[in-house]
Amino acid sequence: MALYRLDVKPIRRSQGGDARAAAAYRSGTHIAEFDYSRRRGVADRALFMPDQAPAWDRAQLWEEAEKAEKRKNSVVAREVLLALPHEMPLDGQRKAVGAFCGWLVSRYQVAADAAIHTPKSGHDARNVHAHILMTTRRLSAQGLTEKTRELDDNRLTGPLEIEAMREAWAYILDGHGFKLEHKRKGRGPRVESRAPCYPVRSSGSHPVPHSDRSTLFPLPQARYPVSNILG
Repeated sequence: MALYRLDVKPIRRSQGGDARAAAAYRSGTHIAEFDYSRRRGVADRALFMPDQAPAWDRAQLWEEAEKAEKRKNSVVAREVLLALPHEMPLDGQRKAVGAFCGWLVSRYQVAADAAIHTPKSGHDARNVHAHILMTTRRLSAQGLTEKTRELDDNRLTGPLEIEAMREAWAYILDGHGFKLEHKRKGRGPRVESRAPCYPVRSSGSHPVPHSDRSTLFPLPQARYPVSNILG
């Protein structure tokens, strides 16, 4: 049985955060003045967007995300950090992360920029993980629009959405043969994450349980490239 970690954190301008820098560093690419193209340890990367989104590449997306936020204390991006089973081959990791990005994009109508990282030589070989940067605004044919307020609410809907993410991720990895346990900070003993997953969208602020596996993770159009889900 594998242990797993799924954490969500905001990238805040007030703390020196920049969406372009965050995306460039995690993907090992060059965006604006932030050049991390020589960064090692990035096994794979891909950008996922709703079907109706503009045909932006990674640099255009995060430039627009920065420009959309006007306040000094704006949250310019949101990051999901996933621990990946080190026993899983890279192709399986690609598919699992791709399915999870599809779930995020469909549920929140945002862009999800994913990168799989492997440990450096001499470091713990089990530290395989994925960084997923999400836009804080929904993405439509008109570009970035309204904020994802359900994720901004730290008291009510935010915690519910994070639990939905954890259950979705556990459900996906379970489909790859990995039964997971998640240890929650300050909430007692380790618990097995086997709760029902949620559909891609729901009415109201509370997600609705759904049992039909075929509708849980429709993959949206991914950018650059799509062939292996992550590429």
